[in-house]
Amino acid sequence: MNSEARFLELMQRIGTLETNTRAGADTTAIGFLLVLNELAELRAEIANQCTEVRQDSAALGDEVGGLRWHMHDHFTALHRENLNWLITLQRLINLARQEATHN
Repeated sequence: MNSEARFLELMQRIGTLETNTRAGADTTAIGFLLVLNELAELRAEIANQCTEVRQDSAALGDEVGGLRWHMHDHFTALHRENLNWLITLQRLINLARQEATHN
């Protein structure tokens, strides 16, 4: 299950719990303990989801960093190749001009 769906499910469970608590569904000591237990479980699940999202974000940051490095290498190589072509083209133009002035 993806993180967004999991967060929505947790929020729905919290909403249901709050609604039942406001409606006075179970006002006994055992009822309150059950509500507190459910809240503790929800908090633990939310903390786990937050940890997973942080880890996924860190991994994504690493991937983006690797991609930037890779693209930099490619850009540098292409830039070097284009400069070589430009230098070669400039030399050919100069040779053609020299020949035209000698003829």
